[in-house]
Amino acid sequence: MHRFLALALLVSSTCCAADKWRTNLWVGVDSDVLPQVADGAYWKTSITLVNMDTEPAQYKLEFFRNGGGALTLDFVGLGRGSFVYGTLPVNGSFVIETSGTSATLSQGFAILTSPNYKDVSGYGIFRQRLPGRAQDFEAVVPLCNEFDDDYILPFDNTAGYTTSMAIVNPSDSTQTVTVAFYDTAGNRFLLDQFTLNPYEQAAYELTSKWPQTNGKRGTAVFQVSPWGAPVLGLRFNWTGPFTSSHTLSR
Repeated sequence: MHRFLALALLVSSTCCAADKWRTNLWVGVDSDVLPQVADGAYWKTSITLVNMDTEPAQYKLEFFRNGGGALTLDFVGLGRGSFVYGTLPVNGSFVIETSGTSATLSQGFAILTSPNYKDVSGYGIFRQRLPGRAQDFEAVVPLCNEFDDDYILPFDNTAGYTTSMAIVNPSDSTQTVTVAFYDTAGNRFLLDQFTLNPYEQAAYELTSKWPQTNGKRGTAVFQVSPWGAPVLGLRFNWTGPFTSSHTLSR
């Protein structure tokens, strides 16, 4: 199984799928991106939003499929839709949680914007609940800036561990991604380049896309042109648990 699969008052929120509320997918106003959303088939995704500003902040969190189509999900307490919007008070927060009840897996990504241009940030939590297992497994990942174009993803594919990643192009332009892999001594052992079409999202194990990383630990250095393509990482233990592998922007 794929490791990445195997996402009316100030505090009010509304879930909606009507086209009249849709904005252009990529607005270019310091939007935040969650490169992976997974729901169903024992997975669910929670996203916590926080008002970092000194004034009430409007927010809109939109969910998309690979390619940019709307990703419609069931949200706990909000109903079914492809986006959630509302207003947060100063220092306020809100949790948006997919139901995780579907037998089939839905995947995509999410983009966070603030219609009144305030500072709203947050993070996502991936949760896996398997039948017969007493504990749920979770990992927390930060939302990424849409313009992330130079960053490092530490990886560990040794001793039964596997690093997986998700990458998304949240723009309407084709992005070129150059990735260089280095061992722990800083020696480059692999260089690759690929393109991402507008609104393209991909998730995979590093060892599947780049078999040369199998049995190695080190860093993957990503450089994206002309805009950005954010990445998130997860580190899986062969016994089942997983945790985030934090991406370091520079």
